[in-house]
Amino acid sequence: MDKEISSRKKKILEAVVDSYINECEPVSSSTIKDKYLQDVSSATIRSELAMLEDMGFLVQPHISSGRIPSSLAYRYYVDNLMDKDIDDIDVEGIEKVFDKRFKGVEDIVKNTAKVISDVTNYTSVVVLNPMRTVVNEVKLVDLGDGSALVIIKTDAGIIRDQLISLPDDFEECNIPTATKMINNIFSGKTLEEIKDCDGLVDNSIVEFKSLFDSIIEVLKKYQEESKDKVYLEGRNKIFEYPEYEDVENVKNFMTVIDKKEKLHDLIESDDDIEFSIKIGKDEGDGLSHMALVTAKYSINGREVGHAGVIGPERMDYKKVLKVLSEVSATLKILTENKSLSENNKGDNKED
Repeated sequence: MDKEISSRKKKILEAVVDSYINECEPVSSSTIKDKYLQDVSSATIRSELAMLEDMGFLVQPHISSGRIPSSLAYRYYVDNLMDKDIDDIDVEGIEKVFDKRFKGVEDIVKNTAKVISDVTNYTSVVVLNPMRTVVNEVKLVDLGDGSALVIIKTDAGIIRDQLISLPDDFEECNIPTATKMINNIFSGKTLEEIKDCDGLVDNSIVEFKSLFDSIIEVLKKYQEESKDKVYLEGRNKIFEYPEYEDVENVKNFMTVIDKKEKLHDLIESDDDIEFSIKIGKDEGDGLSHMALVTAKYSINGREVGHAGVIGPERMDYKKVLKVLSEVSATLKILTENKSLSENNKGDNKED
């Protein structure tokens, strides 16, 4: 395909895409000449536009109007024409959002979704992968009314603080002993190992078995809730774009974001690619007149999921890639210089 497009056609196609991304108005030959190619005649530009339309790169909504890019044009633009140097794009506010204490991975993920949506002004989506979580410590706090607060710390931070009922014959003095035994058994084990806990509790400490079972149920519930979580932020931002005055476009968008399984499949389908850009229905089921840009994210050196942006095909791809890249770099710095355990110190004191 690249061999079929001359250098001049590439310049004209780039001009059409850039102009349409910025203005959302059909692009005429006079606009291209005045703003992009003053040294090319209007007649030549019109001829090249007609050929690009025949090749499937451009669409003319009305006979008297200019052209707009097709999905194929955006794909070619991203792959071949767009300036890949994103360092000159200025994005602000990312580091400030992450400059605070976080309770754990899930808390970071929610803030990641929000900052991406706020800075790009598109709908953001984050998929949190099921994680191989290792329990570091379990803490019990007797509340004095037959219940206790369970605080479970893992290698990903505090994942759960939840109330449980204590056995009827359980005495307050047993809390330190039970806590020590629980940590001897659970510490250093993954959730999967604890969940399949047959044989972990032997007969010598059978009086604590009901308490252990309660904690295991807390872990099981957390693991079930954390399976392939999908977070959305800024779902209404899409309606700020003129394309979504069209009812069919609105329906398509709502169908995609309301089905988290569909979003998950769209994002996870390119698991081995650091950055993925899907444009139009031919590249993603349901992405008619939409684009989805995603990136893989790691926390504490471990891949935790994918974050991305969903918006119109007329997306500012360069800015979106810059934001996703900056968020990735900020997360890396955050987890290298300020571990989650350090971020949790204040939370533990409050407990």
